Amino acid sequence: MKANSINYIAPEIISTADGSKTLWLKELNETYHSKHGALQESLHVFIENGLKHCLNSGKRDLRIFELGFGTGLNVFLTLKECMQNEGINVEIHSIEKYPVIPETVMKMEYGLLDSLAPWKDFFREIIEASWNEKVVLHGNFELKKISADFFEADMNSEFYDLIFFDAFGARAQSEMWTDQAFGICAKMIKRGGVLVTYASKGSARRALENAGFRVEKLPGPPGKREMMRAVFL
Repeated sequence: MKANSINYIAPEIISTADGSKTLWLKELNETYHSKHGALQESLHVFIENGLKHCLNSGKRDLRIFELGFGTGLNVFLTLKECMQNEGINVEIHSIEKYPVIPETVMKMEYGLLDSLAPWKDFFREIIEASWNEKVVLHGNFELKKISADFFEADMNSEFYDLIFFDAFGARAQSEMWTDQAFGICAKMIKRGGVLVTYASKGSARRALENAGFRVEKLPGPPGKREMMRAVFL
């Protein structure tokens, strides 16, 4: 897909409680991360309870699917963890129907945060990486950003070990929290694979269970009481 065929958007940049930034999409009145802390939320939900959970179980070669590339923060944090741990190999595919203009994302300045500054050049590489092409960002880290509609994309079956489910909330994107959406996830993930999301709504839990996942509720990030981690049986 040519770059000029991608529908880029330009949400407004806002600050969150932990000093990191997120984006606000006025049309949906929706933020890309929690206002209580964008960095804290991504670390808690997707790194601590997703990536590290899989690594602690002994897995060293991980194929990850992310629903919602957004600002690239989850990918950036995953790359950082990968570079800090020898013997880990990660291939991550991240889908986004409406990518954000790269210049807007660079203004998020995640690479200037104290805890991420040593890896700031990699954040630029993530944002500037071509869409719909595999890119090796480090010897043991491969990224493919996919510009497509999740419901129309042709994804591999039983391919992924871990899914970062980071769609907008049900108020803004109700179609993403349904039996259909989680049914697609069930086809993509391996048996024993893990899905993590910041959400904990009962309807989403039931949809996950209907798709064949065993769901557990965990303490949520700042500002949210619970989150969910689900294992595909």
